[in-house]
Amino acid sequence: MMQQQDSTSRAAYSITMQELARRIEKNGAGGIPPELRTDAHLICNTPAAIDFNSPGAQGFGVKRAGLSVPGSIMLLISPGCCGRNTAALSGNGHYGERFAYLALDETDIVTGSHLQRIPEAVRAFVASRRERPSVVMVCLTCADALLGTDMERVCRKAEAAAGVPVRPCYMYALTRESQRPPMQAVRETIYGLLQPRQKWARQANLLGFFTPVARDSELFSLLGQAGIRRAAELARCQTYEEFASLAAANFNLVLSDEAMGAALALEKRLGIPAIRLRRLYETAKIAKQYQALAHILGIASEDFTAAEVREQAEQAADAFCQQYGRETVLAIGSRLNANPFELALALVRRGLAVREILAVPSAADAFYLRELARCSPSTRIYSLLEPTMLCYREDRAVTLALGADACLCHPHAKHVTWNDEEQPFGYQAVRALFERMAAAMSGDAAEAGRMASDGSSEAAEHENPHTVSSLPHLSLALPPFAPDTAGAAAVLYPLGGMTVIVDAGGCAGNICGFDEPRWQEDAKPSAVFSAGLRDMDAIMGRDANLVAKIREAAAKLTVSFVGLVSTPVPAIIATDFRAVCRMVEKETCLPAIAVRTDGTRLYDRGAGAAYDALVQKFTAPIPPDAMRTGLGVLGLTPLDFSKKERQALRALLGREDTPIRFFDWLDDFREAARLKELLVVSPTGLRAARRLQRQWGIPIRAELPPAFIHEAFSAVLSRLAALLQDGQQREILIVHQQILANGLRRAIRQRFPALPAGAVTVGSFFALDRALQREGDLHFRGEQDFRAYLQAHPDAIVIGDALLARAVPEPFGGTLLDLPHFALSGRKAPMHPSRTPEYAKNSISN
Repeated sequence: MMQQQDSTSRAAYSITMQELARRIEKNGAGGIPPELRTDAHLICNTPAAIDFNSPGAQGFGVKRAGLSVPGSIMLLISPGCCGRNTAALSGNGHYGERFAYLALDETDIVTGSHLQRIPEAVRAFVASRRERPSVVMVCLTCADALLGTDMERVCRKAEAAAGVPVRPCYMYALTRESQRPPMQAVRETIYGLLQPRQKWARQANLLGFFTPVARDSELFSLLGQAGIRRAAELARCQTYEEFASLAAANFNLVLSDEAMGAALALEKRLGIPAIRLRRLYETAKIAKQYQALAHILGIASEDFTAAEVREQAEQAADAFCQQYGRETVLAIGSRLNANPFELALALVRRGLAVREILAVPSAADAFYLRELARCSPSTRIYSLLEPTMLCYREDRAVTLALGADACLCHPHAKHVTWNDEEQPFGYQAVRALFERMAAAMSGDAAEAGRMASDGSSEAAEHENPHTVSSLPHLSLALPPFAPDTAGAAAVLYPLGGMTVIVDAGGCAGNICGFDEPRWQEDAKPSAVFSAGLRDMDAIMGRDANLVAKIREAAAKLTVSFVGLVSTPVPAIIATDFRAVCRMVEKETCLPAIAVRTDGTRLYDRGAGAAYDALVQKFTAPIPPDAMRTGLGVLGLTPLDFSKKERQALRALLGREDTPIRFFDWLDDFREAARLKELLVVSPTGLRAARRLQRQWGIPIRAELPPAFIHEAFSAVLSRLAALLQDGQQREILIVHQQILANGLRRAIRQRFPALPAGAVTVGSFFALDRALQREGDLHFRGEQDFRAYLQAHPDAIVIGDALLARAVPEPFGGTLLDLPHFALSGRKAPMHPSRTPEYAKNSISN
């Protein structure tokens, strides 16, 4: 069970609209409180705020945006930690075969040696495709940002090697708040592919979104009145030729500020002028915007009104306000298809009460803030990213939440997520919003819209097997596995401390948005923060800034220690974590530890380092003759065991007449030296267990109880029995973490004693401890080794995660029994046969 923050005397920071407007009026931008500035504090991770750090997990990040070009593919060049959440996208049939990964190790980061491999990796990726791609997007991360890689030059070499266009996409979280943030840069890259074409006066482009504008928006009919026969959008382009024809537009309508840089570049390079339109929810302002557009296009404004659609919007708004206006109290978030402050003002002016706005204002919101201060002075602003949001308590006065994040903050209110991928616009957006709100208030949940998927459900259908490259570090079939950073954070998560991922944002997002299922399982999230490093922090090595942020957060929360988890950025700039820990301890009067991960290794290494650091720091010495009692269980994390499996193991061990410590409370580490025995259930706990054994003489068992194996994996054993009924001798390969795989092997040997010696082999992509390894056990360094085994044993029965089907050679006469491993695929449950494609049905048994 997770330790809960004691927040009885603490509350989440908020400020009234009136007070904020007063401060801004007096001090300008300097009047914005530091709590509402993301550069001034640690970035809080809660289920409602995960998208800030992990835009690729939901919605569009650089990875998914870069694949908006029809026929494009993407090579992600990064440490494994940066590509981990791409597994959520690669499990989607639309994106699954469009990713490849060139993993960086420590040598690459230090020497830049990976740059020599990129052209060959691109060539191999292109050659693996059934159809020739239109363009290869090379996605770079903070590692190359700090190395100063000239990726334009590298892409030119790769283009010559592969014979297709190759373009860089800069996924630099360090530059998120710069003048050219990643989502602006990726749009410039995409539209930079367009080449000059003869202009067609009757075509206009809609720029800004990566998903299409709603077809029933009046914008299309208005453009038709202006003589525009084709209103083209990137999201509706089905072929590369359709995409290339965007260059023929007479003008671009820019619907999002993030696309303005790309529009200006097109205006300069291709001579396509740009016209800015905003998504608004006040019908009077929408009308004025259309009048301005008519003036620019040289059309009489009275012929450019969409009066009928406006009347429908007004009727929907009036109907809602008359029926539900008095009982509606709103909370508005930022994860929705609207500017939350403009939307709040529009709703307030219709007489609705807005209790909370969960969003960070920018300078562009000054007008809305002033007007809201006048119309609704008591409305409170919260920043979901501010540390004290861990203390947030739902205001039960709120009856309707707008936005996916507001819905998560208000589980007892009615919900309208309003972040569908189809983009509402104009009067249509107003009408559709009020209709959705009315449906929610009436209890029609299906019409109101469901919560967006969290990306961690029963994942994903897997496609036909992929090509496997012979190049080292290049993965064409399997996405990255859980990295060392995630392993370290998983160990720290339940201990009641403050976990600080020392990163620019993306690493924490991968961990919290993909590799930590307890965000959804626990009643209250753990205190996990991103350091929110920016480019100058990394360049200048501003450790004092980090310590100051930690001090401020620690003063506002009740935490028992500070745990720092390193990432590629501090690894590259050689951050002295020993010194940082001393500074943190001096400033906060809290004990501090650092787990020196770098994102290039796998979860078991990071989790093992975290367990060991905690034992070193907190285990208290005991007298030699002290009485020993209890069993300590090390290695029980969600990366190796599902929630159901963890519960089953706890219940089984709880039947024993002895105290059990699962090392999910800090006191378990403090009292570890008093334990009578240690049970290590995954290799992640071996390093710490052996330290305790050396120092305190505590005996170790590295195994899982046979009763647990037979209970938790009875379905796998039953399916295996069905396959062995014919008496045919077949090799059996178990792919999982070593201790669980050893336990399953033991159970198979007991249940099927006729199997010959050596018939059951353990293989793992993660560490194999020599003391627990049997002759013939295999360590797979990558998908190449796994496929090589199956080529040598074409009739083998493989017990492993269904994701491995992507690396199975074709044809393959063996069988894959699905045994989910969260650290491998991010799946929580076995794949249901009805969700399995035809090829996988031949090789995956459930």
